Amino acid sequence: MQLWKKRGVQTALAVAAGLFALGAMAQQYQPMERLTGGHKLSPEAQDRIYVMDTVFHHLTESRVHIFDGANGKFLGMIPTSFNGHMQVSNDGKKIYTMTTYHERVTRGKRTDVVEIWDALSLEFEKEIILPNNRVQGLNYRGMFRQSTDGKFIILQNATPAVSVAVVDVEKGEHVAELTATAGCWSVNPLPSRDRSFTTICGDGTLLTIDLDENGQIASQHRSDTFFSVKDDPIFITPGFVDNKAHFVSFYGNLYTADFNGEQVKLEPSWSLVNDEDRAKGWTPGGYNLLATHDKNKRLYVLMHPDGAEGTHKNPAAEIWVFDLVKKERIARVPGLDILSLSVDEPGNRLLGIDGGNVHIFDISAAEPKLIRTIENAGEAALQAEPHPAVKGS
Repeated sequence: MQLWKKRGVQTALAVAAGLFALGAMAQQYQPMERLTGGHKLSPEAQDRIYVMDTVFHHLTESRVHIFDGANGKFLGMIPTSFNGHMQVSNDGKKIYTMTTYHERVTRGKRTDVVEIWDALSLEFEKEIILPNNRVQGLNYRGMFRQSTDGKFIILQNATPAVSVAVVDVEKGEHVAELTATAGCWSVNPLPSRDRSFTTICGDGTLLTIDLDENGQIASQHRSDTFFSVKDDPIFITPGFVDNKAHFVSFYGNLYTADFNGEQVKLEPSWSLVNDEDRAKGWTPGGYNLLATHDKNKRLYVLMHPDGAEGTHKNPAAEIWVFDLVKKERIARVPGLDILSLSVDEPGNRLLGIDGGNVHIFDISAAEPKLIRTIENAGEAALQAEPHPAVKGS
């Protein structure tokens, strides 16, 4: 009898302990949030950051993650299926994505599309069917762009034969395939012209194309030799300041093309590295590896030491800052293994992504100051973009 009572007391104590533990867990774990839909993001969008996550290990599930850069809060997500690409419309009202669908996810009939999403509700609006030859590649900025006036989406094709596709946004139609860009790569819209872009060609020249109102070629111009393909190849990502496109070479030289006139004017190149830097093997590296601040005339470049053949995609050991007027380096800060850069000019922020984390720098002064890191912003992300600076806002 006493043994039974003893066991009863032990059981009661165990039950009490279990109830206490459950109570503690109830306080620790709040009820699961119910997702009801119909929510919209705040129209105050200037702090937003858009992360294009390729998710290499399950490439059919790429997606855009959207964050509030002021506090790091996750705001929402847009699915982009297989190897998606992303950009925000120039007016900030839409999110454009480019992707591919297969009937059986990993096989079957292929359909390439441009999709349009509402930037406030993140709701799907419509798709525009493309010929099945859009580029299947990493998220270099020049693969998927829009004209400066916002009328056309202009994207890179590769089958691997190279061409450029033009999509009329208002009509919702693919309106042109430009084969004149054969042998050239990347789409770089010109800020000073409504419907023009330049592309880098395999002979070391730049091809500049002006589109008419229907998305067809109105005129085109090929420059003189801009760089040596063999001796000093350039990265495909430019930065624009005062309508001048600045390209960095694999060996640390800066090449500049001035688009202020009717035809491009090529400026003399100059080196980003001095003799001491060169002795240590400092070279540029990354994907979208440079960014520019138009108002402050500054260039930001990802750099690493011990550069050699094949290190051109290495993560950054440092970020170097250059004054483009004085043509001199004015700051260098730790690179945090960043792979891509972008600038939020109105917010004076530099965004750097290392594949997973977004590092946000204040660039009000010459030397960037790290103010926040959004951890786990993506699984394999090579592109982080600010909300566009909307004219008149």
